[in-house]
Amino acid sequence: MVGGASSSREDPGRSVLEVQLAAAVARAEDALAQVREWEAELRDSLARTTMLEAEMAELCLRPEAVEVTQWRQEAEEVTRLRAEAGDLRTQLGEERHHCELLRSEMKGLERALALVGRSRSSVSRSGIPSGSAGHYLTGSSGRRRNEEEARRRERAPEGSETGPRVMAPPSPRPPEGTGESG
Repeated sequence: MVGGASSSREDPGRSVLEVQLAAAVARAEDALAQVREWEAELRDSLARTTMLEAEMAELCLRPEAVEVTQWRQEAEEVTRLRAEAGDLRTQLGEERHHCELLRSEMKGLERALALVGRSRSSVSRSGIPSGSAGHYLTGSSGRRRNEEEARRRERAPEGSETGPRVMAPPSPRPPEGTGESG
C-alpha cells in the first residue's frame, strides 16, 4: 500500500473477506429485525387473548365453540412463532460468531499486509528479503484449515470418513538432505 491507499487490485483476498463480512452482518441484522417483528406479533396475540379472556370473565359468558377453536389456533400460532424466534436467535448467534471469526481473520490479514509492506521496504533498503510475512500467511491459512477440520469432525457422526485420522509415528531417521549422516 502506498500512503495508506488501498485498492481491490492490491489485495483481492481482503476485499472478498470484507464483502463476506458485510453480507454476514447484513444477514444477522435482517434475522434480528425479523425476530423483533415476530416478538411484536406474539405480544399482540397474547394481548388479544388476554383481552378476550378478561371480557369473557367480565361478561360471564360461555365461549362459543368457534371462538375456542380460534383461540386455540392463535395459541398454536404463538407457540410456533416462539419456536421460530428461538431458532432465529440461535441462527443469529451463529452468524455473530461467524462475523467475529471473519473480523479476526481480517485483522490477521491486515497484520500480514503490514508485515508484507515492511518486508518489501526492508528488501528495497537492505536487499535481504524478510520471510516473516510469508510465514504469517502460511500459519494463518494452516490455522484456518485446522479450524475447519475441527468443525467438520464435530458435525460428523462417530466412525465416519471425516472423523479424526490416525497418523503413523514420525520416522526415527532424519529427513534426507539435513546434513546428518546415519
